[in-house]
Amino acid sequence: MMTQLDIDPRDWFETRRVSWMPGHFARVSIDNVDIFMHGEAEEWIQQNTLGRYAVVTCAIRQGNKLLSKVYAGFEDPAEATYFTLGFLSKQKKFWS
Repeated sequence: MMTQLDIDPRDWFETRRVSWMPGHFARVSIDNVDIFMHGEAEEWIQQNTLGRYAVVTCAIRQGNKLLSKVYAGFEDPAEATYFTLGFLSKQKKFWS
């Protein structure tokens, strides 16, 4: 956990959050979370992880349909696991 006195250059220069999903990022779908919780998901990532991340909407072709999916991506796969266990597992699914 970082203290207020720890300064991460990626935070300082605003390079921690990337605006696109690099291919080597571990991808976690956040489509099952209420759409109003996407901002809270990003805030949780910012406060509880240290590596680079992305939260993006991707278009996926499924047969003749084009679907929109929201993903959180992490450069460190361990942080993807931490996000899944620490944030996603505690969220109420919107279809429940």
